[in-house]
Amino acid sequence: MKKLTFALSLIAATLLTACSGNKKADTNGAGNDSITAKKDSISLYVEEEDKTDYSKFAAQPTRIDTTIGDWEIHIREFYDGRKVKVDKLTFGDYSVKVNIFKGGKPVFKDYKLNSKGVAGSNYFKDFVLTIGEEVYVTETTVYLLLTFGEPETCNHSKYNLALCADGQVRKYRTSVETDEGDMDGYVFDVYNFYTMYVNELTQAKPNAAAIQKVLNKYCTKAFAQKLQGKTIKNNPLLCPGKFEYKWLTSFAVHSKEEGSTSCIVNFEMPGGKKVYKRLQVQPKPKSDYEYIVGGVSEATESDIPVIDYGEMCGGGEEEE
Repeated sequence: MKKLTFALSLIAATLLTACSGNKKADTNGAGNDSITAKKDSISLYVEEEDKTDYSKFAAQPTRIDTTIGDWEIHIREFYDGRKVKVDKLTFGDYSVKVNIFKGGKPVFKDYKLNSKGVAGSNYFKDFVLTIGEEVYVTETTVYLLLTFGEPETCNHSKYNLALCADGQVRKYRTSVETDEGDMDGYVFDVYNFYTMYVNELTQAKPNAAAIQKVLNKYCTKAFAQKLQGKTIKNNPLLCPGKFEYKWLTSFAVHSKEEGSTSCIVNFEMPGGKKVYKRLQVQPKPKSDYEYIVGGVSEATESDIPVIDYGEMCGGGEEEE
């Protein structure tokens, strides 16, 4: 019987943010381990005064201030006039302001986004926008996790916002659930792997160090070595020919069969053709909740497991 629960550590580390990510604190953290932060540098950012009284809101706005390599990053949630009431609690539907410098030059200056801009046609007036408390940074891109959802619930949509050094902004949909609605630890990591890997490969000038950093984070050492030198064309993880990053809007991760070490992923190309891949996934060493990819092979739609949810939820005869 397929298990539908995360490991306890995953619940603490991932679902705490996904389901109740409303308690916010100032943070200077950044999810990076291979780009050394400069110390004692003079900030290029001059902050505007925010006179909002945030004590009336159930969740305080998140602030990110960090310097990593030649990146200087300042990201703010701020009240922009919209709020949502849940019982006796009031949540600000915060907008986000981004100021990013690279090599001493501004890349994003007072760039703003709000829930309507992020959610688009999936916007709901009772939902709010929140940001992750850390960024992940490569040589080309600052990655920021976004959540748009109903406060105090797990009813959320998740996105990975790629803020690129050339000024591009790309939004990728991610999820902690499979296409069938199951929660499992590998799902979020597979979504983020494809998001970051494709984003790096499709830069105007792909950066080998940035690509390698993503591979090192989300792949086994052996698989990362096999992917070295691969480009956006004829990539074994993608499709024949040149892959376009916008095709990830159709990307889906499917549920695993119980006891299986692989999952099926698919995406749709222009014209309606669907491409299926089988990924080998395994827990990341020395981590309680992260997963990495160890291989890829071709697959078809018929390889997607058929899960017997009746057995999982009902299961067996009633006791007399």
